[in-house]
Amino acid sequence: IVRPLPRLVGPNPVPFGATDVGAFSTPAAGDLDGDGDPDFVASKGFGATKMADIAAEAGVGVGTLYNYFANKQEIFEAIFLERTQQFQAALDHATAGLLPLEQLATLIRTSMQYIEDHGALFEMFFERGGIGELDIERFGGKVIEELYTGFLRRLEDAISDAVKDGLLRSDVPIHSMVAMISGARNGAIYGWLKGRRRGRIADAADNLLTLFMSGARAQS
Repeated sequence: IVRPLPRLVGPNPVPFGATDVGAFSTPAAGDLDGDGDPDFVASKGFGATKMADIAAEAGVGVGTLYNYFANKQEIFEAIFLERTQQFQAALDHATAGLLPLEQLATLIRTSMQYIEDHGALFEMFFERGGIGELDIERFGGKVIEELYTGFLRRLEDAISDAVKDGLLRSDVPIHSMVAMISGARNGAIYGWLKGRRRGRIADAADNLLTLFMSGARAQS
């Protein structure tokens, strides 16, 4: 059942029930996945944070919070879903009208920049044991898994079009090239999260793309 979600953040929270899932773009914890320092959930740890902590930070009663979420997992999934939907919209805007290789590069750069911008949220995914594609549905839910599959499909479409245009190799299966570039991206993100988000993961995008193109570019 999809219920209206409360906006639990900001100087003037919207009354409970007055808005939909889009309103819950950041959690009660302040700025779970925002810029700058991680909020108290990310710094305290997902496992150590209680529903009472979230309710207190939001300035609402625990009972009120339970009217909307059965547990922390539901809160995490709601936030992750909202951020993923925003990410999909950002990709739509960024790739509109681009040529295949431009689309491919934009998909990688935009996705890695988005991970960096919302690092605290993804750090919680990592903290809970998420290290790869197989963990996405387990921690993010079926909808998040479907959205990630959609991202892989975008990569596949861009690579397929580039192969048809003679820009990428036709002797390597398209699904293998998708696995290569998405795996390298995910590996870079994993290393960045494991390193406590030191440095800029977005800066790794161009190196990743250069290495991929050195092997995938069509042979003359």
